[in-house]
Amino acid sequence: MKTYKIDTFISQSRGSGERYTTRFGGQPDWIVAPQWPISLPWDNRPLKFIGQIRINDFNSELKDLTLVYIFMTQPEDKTDPFFDPDIIYPDAGENAIIVQPNGKIPGYIHTENFCVGPTVDSETIWIPQTTESEEMDTTEFKQLDVDKFCGIPAFFQNSKVKSDDMLLLQLHTNWLPFYINGGGEPTMFTFLNGKNDGGFILIEDM
Repeated sequence: MKTYKIDTFISQSRGSGERYTTRFGGQPDWIVAPQWPISLPWDNRPLKFIGQIRINDFNSELKDLTLVYIFMTQPEDKTDPFFDPDIIYPDAGENAIIVQPNGKIPGYIHTENFCVGPTVDSETIWIPQTTESEEMDTTEFKQLDVDKFCGIPAFFQNSKVKSDDMLLLQLHTNWLPFYINGGGEPTMFTFLNGKNDGGFILIEDM
């Protein structure tokens, strides 16, 4: 199975570079009308934009441009003590995967047509630099347990997913150049469903 290990992130000032690319921070490059997720339990608080992934980079069968946008309920910054433990659950509405242009939004996610909103980095966008390789069922856990796109998820708490759910992104959120509060020692797993029209986030924490 192909995987794309994230070796590093290159910083760019907001507004520079191409649109509709895989990146973290900044604001979403909406393909169609904005669909910004909000948290109903937290007084319609907008979820924070983590980043976007152009899945055409990892699926050559897709002909039309398709972006996956990643959102999560988050504190304002490192000094903000706010934390919602429900972000670890894929169906609690405190994290969200939005797919455009032909995505389907599950009932537990509520959206508004905000073009812009809170983001993990308002000044800088972060472009992942990757190395392509192959993973197999026999690959050692320490080799699976890296920041990457696609491949085999390095679960350590026996999370279960469907056979056609594809790992899209795996991140150790404590070791990034942008701030994500995912818990104590968390790994964030982002999945895309078999129809490429939706997905979900799982977080496992030590």
